[in-house]
Amino acid sequence: MKTKTVIVCVLALLSLTGRVLAQAAPSPVTGITANVINGQVVVQWNAITTDPIDYYRVYYSNYSILDNEGLYDDFEVTEGDETNLTFVPPEQFNDLYIAVIAVATTGVESEFFTEEAYVKVSTGGPSLPPPQPTAETPDLPSVPEHTTLKLLKGTVLSPTEIAVEFSTSITVDADRAPSGLKITRSDGSTLQISSITIIGKTITIHTEPQERGVVYNVQFSEPFVGKNGQALDEDDRSVLVTGHSDGTEKKPPHTVPPASTVEPAGAPHDIQNATIVPQVQADGSYIVTMEWTVDNAEDDLYGIVVYQTRDGKTFAPPSLLPVDIRGVQLTGVTPGFFGLYVQTVTVDGKVSHGVFQYTTLPVYVPGQGFTGDLTKRVQPTTDDVFAVDVVALPAATHEDSTSDWRAASILATTLSGVMILLVSLFVVCTRRRGSLEV
Repeated sequence: MKTKTVIVCVLALLSLTGRVLAQAAPSPVTGITANVINGQVVVQWNAITTDPIDYYRVYYSNYSILDNEGLYDDFEVTEGDETNLTFVPPEQFNDLYIAVIAVATTGVESEFFTEEAYVKVSTGGPSLPPPQPTAETPDLPSVPEHTTLKLLKGTVLSPTEIAVEFSTSITVDADRAPSGLKITRSDGSTLQISSITIIGKTITIHTEPQERGVVYNVQFSEPFVGKNGQALDEDDRSVLVTGHSDGTEKKPPHTVPPASTVEPAGAPHDIQNATIVPQVQADGSYIVTMEWTVDNAEDDLYGIVVYQTRDGKTFAPPSLLPVDIRGVQLTGVTPGFFGLYVQTVTVDGKVSHGVFQYTTLPVYVPGQGFTGDLTKRVQPTTDDVFAVDVVALPAATHEDSTSDWRAASILATTLSGVMILLVSLFVVCTRRRGSLEV
């Protein structure tokens, strides 16, 4: 029986739940033509203009798809909304029937198989029926030479799903799949994989819950190969991704600021909903963004104090930020341990206990591609949140530029007190000047 080829490698029990989107489907794909050039089938069709298209699926069979109730042998997927595709036909096929559907950016598909093209594979003859007349006949695309299977990008879909896209359709022996895929953290520990699903050029990896903000290295090796026998590329076979923002909390580092056993009397509330997200850049450095929310309902907070650390033990001099700031963004952060310690300060100089967030940034390794989400600049997660740029502390800290966490707290209190004193003096001087003028 002919059905869609979907390879599912089960490493543990997984249940899948279907989803239905109540949205209008894209228009049917028309103008499908096919030709054989240098042993490869080149398919073209008219672009769908009524809806934004994410990609097209090209189905083929040794028998008519329309006359066999939509049954087919296999399919290929375009890399985007391009309106042509080249692939190598199965060796045992002499006749090839081809149909195309469009998939909108919303995930809704066009009607299945309203038109098909026919081509004689053995002779390389023209497609039948002939293409519909158009104002301008496009040139046939050149036939690409896919000599190796390249990993193009990786995307984190959810706290338990990672999608990886390749340059061509990929396959694997289900029994050998576990030995050809692993996901590791910067410290060498692994993220457990429960199963993988292969559809065309895309592999969806189902994992245990990821840790929020942690950088993972997704690595492929043999026995994963291209559907037409292409070997994995020696360089483009792994990708870095960042743990989903809804993932679990990171495990505490080897050293963190000691927790105070007694809260100061009348200490203000700490920041809430703190998250830290690293984004790798092409030069191997990182953009690190930390966001939070602040409860200032009593209008008693004066500002926010932020400390940086590269080892979890010593901290650089603080940065004092306005209380309405909802985040900081640091550029040019070098690989290694990196942490931020944040406190709130009241108008009368009281300091909160503090919140510590950290991440471990892996060193760039040539061949890992820097593709996928990690190449994108961090954006605030909500419209009313904005971040300020702060100069990043280098990986090598020095004694003359760092202080321990207790000294940092004292310094924050002193700074806030000095600022309050300056504001008070300014107000007094202004009033006296007004009295003299009267």
